[in-house]
Amino acid sequence: MTALPSPLPTSAEDGTAPSADTPWIRTRLRAAPGAALALSLLVLVTAFLAAALPRAIDVQEDTALRDTVARASVADRSVTATLDVSWLSFPYNAESLVTPRSLASTESVFQSFVRPPLALDRRQTVYGVRTAQAAPAMDAYLPRPTAHTPPEATVVAQPDLDRFTHVVDGRLPRPGSGTGTVEAAVTERTAHIMHLRTGSVVHLAGGGEAGLAMRITGVVRPLHGEAAYWNEEPDLKAPTLSTVPGQDPSDPKYYWHFTALIDDRAAGALLGLRDGVTAYWRHPADTGALTARSASGLVDSIAALTSGPQAAQLQQRTGLRGLTVEEEGLATLVDPFGRERAATAPLVMVAAVGVGTVAVIVLLMAGELAAARRRTELVLLRARGAGLRGLAVRLLGESALTAVPSAAVGLVLALLLVPTQRFAAAVAAAGAVAAVASLAPPVRALLSVRTVRPGEPEDLVRARPSRRRTVAELTVVLVVTGAVLALRRRGTADGGLDLLTAAAPVLVAVVAAVVLLRLYPLPLRLLARPAARLRGAVLPLGVARAGRAPATATLPLLAVLVALTVTSFGGAVLSGVSAGRDRAALAAVGADAGIEAPAALPAGLADRVRHLDGVRDVAPVRIESGLRTEPGGIVYDLFMVDPATYVRLAAATGVDDGFPAGALDGGRAGAFAAVVSPRLAGEFGSSPTVVRASAGSFDVRTVATRKAAAGATAGRNFVIVSSKALAKARPDWLDAGSLNPTALYMTGDHIDGDSLRATAHQASARLTVLVRSEERAALKSTALQSGTQHVYLAVVAAGGGYCALALLLSLLQGSPQRRITLARLRTMGMQGRQRQWLAVLDMLPQVLLGALGGMLTGLAVVPLLRPGVDLTALAFTSRPQTAAVPTVVLDTDPLALVLPSAGLLAVACAVLVAQAWLTGRRGEGTNLRMGDQA
Repeated sequence: MTALPSPLPTSAEDGTAPSADTPWIRTRLRAAPGAALALSLLVLVTAFLAAALPRAIDVQEDTALRDTVARASVADRSVTATLDVSWLSFPYNAESLVTPRSLASTESVFQSFVRPPLALDRRQTVYGVRTAQAAPAMDAYLPRPTAHTPPEATVVAQPDLDRFTHVVDGRLPRPGSGTGTVEAAVTERTAHIMHLRTGSVVHLAGGGEAGLAMRITGVVRPLHGEAAYWNEEPDLKAPTLSTVPGQDPSDPKYYWHFTALIDDRAAGALLGLRDGVTAYWRHPADTGALTARSASGLVDSIAALTSGPQAAQLQQRTGLRGLTVEEEGLATLVDPFGRERAATAPLVMVAAVGVGTVAVIVLLMAGELAAARRRTELVLLRARGAGLRGLAVRLLGESALTAVPSAAVGLVLALLLVPTQRFAAAVAAAGAVAAVASLAPPVRALLSVRTVRPGEPEDLVRARPSRRRTVAELTVVLVVTGAVLALRRRGTADGGLDLLTAAAPVLVAVVAAVVLLRLYPLPLRLLARPAARLRGAVLPLGVARAGRAPATATLPLLAVLVALTVTSFGGAVLSGVSAGRDRAALAAVGADAGIEAPAALPAGLADRVRHLDGVRDVAPVRIESGLRTEPGGIVYDLFMVDPATYVRLAAATGVDDGFPAGALDGGRAGAFAAVVSPRLAGEFGSSPTVVRASAGSFDVRTVATRKAAAGATAGRNFVIVSSKALAKARPDWLDAGSLNPTALYMTGDHIDGDSLRATAHQASARLTVLVRSEERAALKSTALQSGTQHVYLAVVAAGGGYCALALLLSLLQGSPQRRITLARLRTMGMQGRQRQWLAVLDMLPQVLLGALGGMLTGLAVVPLLRPGVDLTALAFTSRPQTAAVPTVVLDTDPLALVLPSAGLLAVACAVLVAQAWLTGRRGEGTNLRMGDQA
């Protein structure tokens, strides 16, 4: 039977009986307006977040790319076409190729070849003609920084000179000044530095001919100096002081180079200069049209224009066989950004999958709560002959009328508040939220009344898992194992992450929920008997109530575990990035601060440095680099250290807490004790080995092996010996200064780099001073890295909010029964404080289960996923060149583990205590009558 009987039954909630012609949906929404409003608000917020997330990611990635390109110079973000024109290369029509009409025609053909994703800013396009080589200006009145070194000039002819200049003196140049003469204009700065004014004549040397006379007819002031028009030549606005190439660096020779502007119709006059002219068409990229998703396609488009099939077609269409297209830096800006984006995107995907899972669980819990509220009514309808199909249609219409408009409003808000070009992902995400919110209540309600059975208590302690559940749980475990192994094997460094591996933290949380639900009844069964023997009523009742928790508590526990796991994973990501940068700064410096000298350090410098503020300890070290073993030829560095200070340095920097300083002072059979790297330990063996230092040779014997050493460059081999032992055995080396330290490594908090630098440079100007805090501060995040971290933090925060909401929904689901129990206990004489403790103990085991399980799961996720998550792209713009820093990996953050769990416990206890207090305030009769209605 699929149709509902008429007349409609009486509502179990409000006691009203809608008539046969009263709309079902309107009646049901009026019966529980608060629940409908709460569900609408939940769907609206969830749809907004779901739709805004992909758009926010697009916005931050696009903004990062545009900022990267916009910060570059005009030349570095342009695609430029050039053509070398001279009477030698084009003996018949050279002059016709540099006319304004010819240049404009070539520009029009070039623009027809530009297709998305390559977008060029046509408003900033500049084309024209310039001299192929700078011509010497032979006039004696021009300044010469170095005698007998004349200045050089470049002559440029660009259209629209009147639009980009303001005439200060004279007038703009005109074409046709006669054979061998051309009119030109210069900027104010050029006129001032080069001693030019209106009427000046500059004679440019030609290629064996008489050259070109350039008459200055005007002095101009640049308008829109940041435009590409004034950035074609680096000295178009002002002269530059250059050095003569091929000269002795100790005695350089300088000359001025300046640029003059002529009318674009007079460009043919420049063909008589050396090597002719170069016609150019410079096209800056349109930064506003750049998108991160098209970065790889943009690089391919540029490659096709510069050296691909389009380059040949462009030459064919223009008829210019020498036309070449080059990009001087656009691809080098976009290509690394694409690789960095590919490496950071999987991390955001992991967080998005986690918070999306929590949001879906919360929506399902809302549907579960709505179904539980309507169960009595639906059971009554089923008992009177209502069919499942009819109920399904009406329940679906009721929930859809609440969810779909709310999801639409959330989608519209996301589209308006987060502007970006893509909207398909946002629409799909909001549609998925609407679908889940619409289907969850009717599906859960129909499952609960599919077969009407007498009410039987079902709880976590008494429930016995079925075979189907066991098979399902084992299947989940196998899927999770495969996902974790795939993530560990594939990794995230190359961006190769699919949905399964991105959901690895979520799946680990699912397995944890399965295990915890299996183990949860055991401690309650163990506590039930001892608690029953106690004289008080609070603890026995609390344990009994906790054991009667419904078996449907899986969803709240799963939501809490997933949210806490994603939060701890996010904390591990941020902590790993910070730890990776700390390690890079330490590898670059070797300690909290360091002073290095090309030879020996000045005498007494260590004592002066030791008294500076913030310096706790100083370790002098002599380092001789580039030594080789015989006969293997392994390159290594020799460290001569004071064992007492070096062991403190190794411990303070965290490189080695157990450095064997005592073993270095030993030695036997004429060989000095040495600590070596693993590769050298295999090379040296147990027999003495000769080390050839700058002062002479001596034998060493390996007493310990270390993978890393304080002050040693990561990845390089090293040998560490005691300078005291060498001084005792070779006093002549000590007298000759061959054992004097070449580096000082300092440890301490808040070492002042300026004071340390001033003290070092007072002793010698050739000393290099490095401070770890300064190196750490220099490792700043790029725009993409910062944006990714902000999005990640926002996603984790949203997951925490949904986690708290899931906990509140769980408490709300058991609230009616809890109020009834507390009201009955009050009528039986239980005091208010006892009821508050009982309310807390009622839910405390489940909350503790979620909090402790979330902490343990978050703690387990880090080592499980650490081999497969590469954070180097988030930590560095590129891998630091100062040292071979290992891959940046996840690092456990204790605060991210403890604080969310503690917050959940605090929220749960506060809500339960408040409910117990409100129950006493309302009166027993009200609560008991409400229980009868329920």
